[in-house]
Amino acid sequence: MSTFLVECDRATWQAYGLADKSVDESKAICEDVFAATLEGHALISNKSVWRNFPWVWNERWFFKNMVLIGDALHSAHFSIGSGTRLAIEDAIAFTKALEGATNLDAALSRYQSERQPIVKKLVTAAHTSADWYADFAQHMKLDLMDFAHSYITRSGRIDDARLRTMAPRFMARYEAARGGKP
Repeated sequence: MSTFLVECDRATWQAYGLADKSVDESKAICEDVFAATLEGHALISNKSVWRNFPWVWNERWFFKNMVLIGDALHSAHFSIGSGTRLAIEDAIAFTKALEGATNLDAALSRYQSERQPIVKKLVTAAHTSADWYADFAQHMKLDLMDFAHSYITRSGRIDDARLRTMAPRFMARYEAARGGKP
């Protein structure tokens, strides 16, 4: 099993009348649209509803003796697949900030000052990736290699140099398709 996410633009949303569909009706529409991909398998609903992604960012990560972590603190668009990882890493960072701390205020400040720049970088990548999906119709007009390259580099976390190291055969093929130009 795996998670099956569906994003659509406003025109598709309106054409299918998704605003007025029940969970079961939406599930049936998606099973029909993605029938070839699903190869006859049904989707299993977890009672998901259509919604705009909730962007969350808090400037203050704690209040008195309360601390925020994960999606309560910051959200990262699911297209980068880091939401759960960020929450776990927040908890680890908070635990480390508490270790050896002489007072709670110092530990809380340390947690935020050390963790925030790391999270901000990933949340920025998530925003960039979400923006890529918002313009998906334009990406679909690209040829296969340009689409693949655009998709892989969509968050800004992977540039051509890194991609060349990670996937040299892909980059050679991509550059050959572009006439030797990256």
